[in-house]
Amino acid sequence: MIKIILLLVMSTLLFARGYHAPENRSQAKNLVKMVYLDYKTTWLNGCDYIYDPTTCMDKTLVDMTTCNVDEQNQSMVWIQVVPDTFYGRNMACMNENVCVSEFTGKAFKGARCCRLSSEKYKKMESELFNLIPVVSAVAEKAKGKIFGEVKTPKEKVGGVKFDENFIEPPDSVKGDIARVYLYMESRYGLQLSAEEKAMFVRWHKGDAVDKRECDIEKIFTKVQGVPNRLIEEGCQKF
Repeated sequence: MIKIILLLVMSTLLFARGYHAPENRSQAKNLVKMVYLDYKTTWLNGCDYIYDPTTCMDKTLVDMTTCNVDEQNQSMVWIQVVPDTFYGRNMACMNENVCVSEFTGKAFKGARCCRLSSEKYKKMESELFNLIPVVSAVAEKAKGKIFGEVKTPKEKVGGVKFDENFIEPPDSVKGDIARVYLYMESRYGLQLSAEEKAMFVRWHKGDAVDKRECDIEKIFTKVQGVPNRLIEEGCQKF
């Protein structure tokens, strides 16, 4: 009961702060949890999940009978559609020892360095449109990979295909994924090759915006002040 009360207080405080954009990934996760309370279904596989009420939204229970995932005992995990290994790949803080530890005096690089030294990186890491809920089996296999076309699948989780470098979602979700990549390109200058951009435009056109995307986009836009134009355009039909 106490944890449920704390959850309600956290929700009230979060939205009472004036819809300020999150300053880090932790804040972003807390906010998207609230936004997705009406849509407790994982992306990519469409598995229903509920929050374990004893853990104050830290753990989830996934109903494996609601989707075509063979793996059992899954939890819901938040992942970045565009991973930091992709959007941070050309940043000096990811590739060069530009930071120095105040404890050891040693120079270092990587995500921690970028959080300390790059405002652009911190904004991309806390980008609300870039966080999605997936089953834990997908989260595990998605590490180090970006979305793309998989010609010869090495692994599958339901309708999601994987090879050494890419994740290919089911056709019914490709537009959702594409609209995140194209938004990240527009807002942050995400470097997409001509082939990658053409693929995402094709995915966008082949999978129309749905009502869920529209509802969530309105909230994210209110929080961050920057709309996802492709979703907005598709929402005119609703």
